[in-house]
Amino acid sequence: MKLKHLKGLLLVGSVSTILIACQKEVNFQDLAGSGTGTNNTVITGNWEFVGLSAKTNVAINVSQAGQDVKAVTTSDYSSTDNTGTLTVTNNQFIFVGIGHKVNSVANVKTYLNGILFDNTDEPFDVVTPAADNTLDYVRNNNDSLTFTNAVAVLPDPSGGVAPIPAGPMGARINLKADTLTLVTKYAVSNTITQGGVPVVIDAKMEGIMKFKKQ
Repeated sequence: MKLKHLKGLLLVGSVSTILIACQKEVNFQDLAGSGTGTNNTVITGNWEFVGLSAKTNVAINVSQAGQDVKAVTTSDYSSTDNTGTLTVTNNQFIFVGIGHKVNSVANVKTYLNGILFDNTDEPFDVVTPAADNTLDYVRNNNDSLTFTNAVAVLPDPSGGVAPIPAGPMGARINLKADTLTLVTKYAVSNTITQGGVPVVIDAKMEGIMKFKKQ
């Protein structure tokens, strides 16, 4: 596998939107089931999407011809040109026309047999077209909820992304004045095949979405 394509997979894996994030092999005890606040009793209603921020860490491991190559990308970004709305019912988050842009930089470190041989910053410019999505949820308490039908977005061998069902995903919520904040964390491991070579992807993400009451 060419190093350039490996980096491409890394950058694709770094832009998994928080709206359809994956929660696998991650402990959400600090998010779901532990809240003690009393100000989040009512989150139902109509909201305007005002932006997101995220920290990502995506590692790709490839072993071929006796060589182990590992590339790790990290990013820390906030979105711009945010569009779309959210309607919260008693059991659903209904996202309509959610879109945004990211204009940032991602750091990519590449290791050969455990030794760092490349450390570069790559342009991280992404346009996420407006899209609709509906997530079912159950309320855990005033501070947290669980999405029951989350979907993961991971790189596929073609260089694009492939959505896969991910099951439950925990989230912490906070309501202050007219602003609703949704915090999600996830960690996922997946293996794809590129040119007949297994590629192991390990991804972690912490994301914050904010909405303003309409």
